Amino acid sequence: MRTRLFKYIVNIWVLAFFSGFYSCSKDEENEPYIPIDEITVSIAELVPDKETKAVSTTLTFKNIGEIDYLLVTKSGGESYSAKIEKSELSASYLFRYVVKKTDPESFRLLLTAYYKDGNKSKEKVLTIDNRWGFFIRKVSRTARVTGSPMSGEQFPSPNNTAQKWNVGGTDLGIIWEMNPGKYGIFFGDTFGRDFSPNSAAPGPNGGSWRSNVLAFSDDNDLEDGLTFNSMAVDASGNAREIIYGGKDASGNGDWTSIPAAAIRANNIDYVHYFNIKNWTGWITNYSGLYRSVDNGQTWAKCENVRFSSNSNFGQGGYFKKDGYVYMIGTQTGRDSNARLARFKEQHIENQANYEFWNGLTKQWLKGDEEQATNIFNDKVGELSFIYNQKHNRWIIAYFNADRYNITMRTATEITGPWSEPYELASGVEYAQLYGSYFHPLSADGDSLYFLMSMWLPYNVFLMKAELADMGSFD
Repeated sequence: MRTRLFKYIVNIWVLAFFSGFYSCSKDEENEPYIPIDEITVSIAELVPDKETKAVSTTLTFKNIGEIDYLLVTKSGGESYSAKIEKSELSASYLFRYVVKKTDPESFRLLLTAYYKDGNKSKEKVLTIDNRWGFFIRKVSRTARVTGSPMSGEQFPSPNNTAQKWNVGGTDLGIIWEMNPGKYGIFFGDTFGRDFSPNSAAPGPNGGSWRSNVLAFSDDNDLEDGLTFNSMAVDASGNAREIIYGGKDASGNGDWTSIPAAAIRANNIDYVHYFNIKNWTGWITNYSGLYRSVDNGQTWAKCENVRFSSNSNFGQGGYFKKDGYVYMIGTQTGRDSNARLARFKEQHIENQANYEFWNGLTKQWLKGDEEQATNIFNDKVGELSFIYNQKHNRWIIAYFNADRYNITMRTATEITGPWSEPYELASGVEYAQLYGSYFHPLSADGDSLYFLMSMWLPYNVFLMKAELADMGSFD
């Protein structure tokens, strides 16, 4: 009896042991497989080569010895699948895909490693920007230029203008090359260290009102912001007013003087400005020039240059090319069309020698600004323009109130025809934006740098737009 009972207990124990072992093994076999991050890429956002039409990036693998093959599929466009065998892979593998004419403007390539044991890795996604022609690839706010950072700002702010030069709030930022690699930057109505951004009443506030101030920079690497070397200062070290403004806010006198454009011509620095009588309607007393013969240290009014309060060149921008200074002008404000003038550098102070482009007769006509015709039809606010040598294009940027954006247009000839508008920056993304002044470094390469103002926090920021000229697919 005892023997039978012992055998029975042993049998139960053995059965339970093996049942448990089998159960554990079965559970382990049924555990879900969790894919791993097997593939690393050097670049995940790819642009086709203009000539070869191919995109490429370098792949590295965590467990290349365990891989059976790499599968590439496409998300977007026509169905696509490519299998790359283990024998073709290497620890540092150059992946290449040639885009097709039928591929959409944007699509993704999905890379998955399949292992010898039947499992697979997580998908690695490559995003393809397959746009062709001329376009703006990307626009970003690179850095703060003036004032003090607001809470939450993450981009560089290299100048600390409030503490160094008593510039807490200001706008505009008209920049020009004085000497090679040396730049001047004019700002508009400026307020002191006690300025504080006010969301309830945005715009200027505080004391130390100056109608304009001037900074200097020899910073030629703008990826981390635009750094000032100095500003034009008074005896106390505060940024001083350059172009006199009367501060008569009655609306019937000399209210303030606002810089609009600046240029070095005939080895002299000039700033074009308008003298405001009443901001309601942007009514001016006149527009004119100041000049400096000592690299911006001292300035004097050019008494013989004057544009009337309704001139089509009361506001505008300058650019030098082929022995001429070109001027694109508007009436003061943001509601008029743009017109075109030119003059030799030595004639900048002689308005009788200005030539104006008449699009009807296709001629440059001297001495009468009324002969200038619209170069395109649009409402143009504060503007700047350049000739970009890499893309062989004239590029203009300006504030457009109707579209609530900074608009860009291009032309192969300055006389036109000008392109349809591109959006450089949107007021939806950058609330209360205005002003768009190209840095001279934008005249070559794919990067357009421009200074943009925002009414709140009433300060100036450095923007970067990346251009692309991919031509046609064929």
